[in-house]
Amino acid sequence: MALAERTIAEALRILTPRGVAEGERHATLPAGEALGANELLAMVDEQTLTGEPQNNAVLVYGPAPMLLETLRFDVSPEEWRPFAPSPAREVPADRLRVGALRGGVLVALATAGAPIGSLSRLRVLVSPAFRQIGLGHLVLHRAVQALLRDGLLPYATLVSTDLGARALARAVGFVNVSRAFGGLAPAY
Repeated sequence: MALAERTIAEALRILTPRGVAEGERHATLPAGEALGANELLAMVDEQTLTGEPQNNAVLVYGPAPMLLETLRFDVSPEEWRPFAPSPAREVPADRLRVGALRGGVLVALATAGAPIGSLSRLRVLVSPAFRQIGLGHLVLHRAVQALLRDGLLPYATLVSTDLGARALARAVGFVNVSRAFGGLAPAY
């Protein structure tokens, strides 16, 4: 059964680590992870993942800091902030980074955060000049494949008014789990 057809309770049952008692299945999201009023939670699993798009770029896993900088200056500071390296590190503390290169320049990037139980949060950033040609779909699809291979369930939080991000997530196979998922997440 596809994740789109499951209830929130079923999704939580699947995401909760084995051996966790029924009453302990729900916990609040880590600080800063609670969904806002205009956000919704989307997930993708092996049943909803779409076919891989045509590869129209050179893919690179774990782009070097120099390549990350090429994308940084093509996007706004607000868009770059979630992808920015922390002051103590040269590169972000992401579990996985998949980038697309065009002409030796990083133009799309998908990152997966450190897992929280069985969940790993995905983010995608595409240079404005290269949007709507499939590069975001390509890097997001490859990141989802890697996470699923590792036994993790990718999720994303989407702003309900960001139609471009919602369309990209749908194209890869993400389905809305809930707008009201709020402060609930699997215990870890």
